Amino acid sequence: MKNKYVVHYLLMLLTLLVSACGGSDNKDSDPTYPDAYLQFYNGASSSALTYMKIVDGKTLGSASYGDVTSLLTLERGDYSLALYRLDTDGKEVLIDEIQVTLKAGEKNVLVMSENASATELTLYQFAREELNAHLRLFGLSVTNSNQEYDLYMANAGGSFADAHKLSQLTNNEFSEVVHWDGANVDFTLGEYVVFLTLPGQSEPVFQSANINFTFSTEYLLILRETAGANSGHIELDVIANASTVSTYPDLNETAQYRIYNSLAEGLTAQVSLEGISGNTSAATVNAHTLSAYSAVNFGDYRLSAQVESETALVFNNRLLTLNQGDSKAIVLYRNQESQLNVLTFDESKLPQVHDFNIQVVNLVTDYPFINVFFVRSDETLETARYHVSGLNLAKNKAITLPQDNYQIVVLAELDNNKLLLDRIEGVEFMQGKNTIMTFESEPNSATGFKIQVLN
Repeated sequence: MKNKYVVHYLLMLLTLLVSACGGSDNKDSDPTYPDAYLQFYNGASSSALTYMKIVDGKTLGSASYGDVTSLLTLERGDYSLALYRLDTDGKEVLIDEIQVTLKAGEKNVLVMSENASATELTLYQFAREELNAHLRLFGLSVTNSNQEYDLYMANAGGSFADAHKLSQLTNNEFSEVVHWDGANVDFTLGEYVVFLTLPGQSEPVFQSANINFTFSTEYLLILRETAGANSGHIELDVIANASTVSTYPDLNETAQYRIYNSLAEGLTAQVSLEGISGNTSAATVNAHTLSAYSAVNFGDYRLSAQVESETALVFNNRLLTLNQGDSKAIVLYRNQESQLNVLTFDESKLPQVHDFNIQVVNLVTDYPFINVFFVRSDETLETARYHVSGLNLAKNKAITLPQDNYQIVVLAELDNNKLLLDRIEGVEFMQGKNTIMTFESEPNSATGFKIQVLN
């Protein structure tokens, strides 16, 4: 009898355990994703660094153009969300507000885009799923041109002939990208390549490098146009759950460069770029002149320069790498041995509208370093919020400044004394232009130096 009761008890216990396991399918009691999830993507090409916050609450994150916040975990419910930027005094400037309802188990992507220069906020929502060695893809376009594109994908290493048409990307239309073998087939983790064509066409206008999808999660493919120095090209942003965006330009996209000749009056420079397969580019630049941009194929170049009137001023065989979509500045200068030398740096791809990315360059050999201050009307040197410190010869540093009117002041230190080397007033940076600010020697000026603001 004892064994009979024991068996009966064990059967009852087993039944309860099975019932408990079966209850795990109830999302309200034990969901895989019990909370609501929110992410903000900035697709407005004339925007500043934009912050997202709960109205009358805390700031949740920020994103510049083409950037995204990390995936936020929030309690489900109704929220009033506000997007804002900061003005020159650090005060909030409201961009827009939106009312949203966040549900448990859903991922919510708030996208800021533009339509005829007007800001638009759109919330895209979808249910999250537990994925095992697979991923889900969603597509969206936020281009300013409103051009539609057919989306093709192939396994890594495949050509367009191997690609499969999956969907059409239309501005502000969000949809899941279905695998080419049907809706019930998942994308496996691994590498893929994306192609774009114009609607109904059979020639690709865009091809990505191999895109490595490494996590079992939802990915967003967002198509946008470049801004900043090399604007107007198409790029593909790949977004998962982190604040890092993987950006893919067209594999055939060109690059560009421009040259500033800081040499003394009368010293005209001839600059050449020599690539492979006869791919070359050349420019002649007068003294104290910033050239226009020159478009070239991407690649690795041998950079050479010489001065027409002084054969001793020459250099050869400097490496210059220009990747797809790159925009680089080339600055010619004399070093401490009076030899011709070159400084190169990337120019910003961010919109130059509310915030300005200024590349500050020191070309003066007289002092070990300089300090540069950008002083606004209600500031002095001691209270100036924006400055670049410890800038050595032939070095550049980038600083981001809000739109305002500035006095630019350059200081050096000698024997523990501060020296005011030069200053200029009433500087306002040009919207849509990347700015280079150089500090140079100028024998004919009252100070012996000069500040150049170049666009």
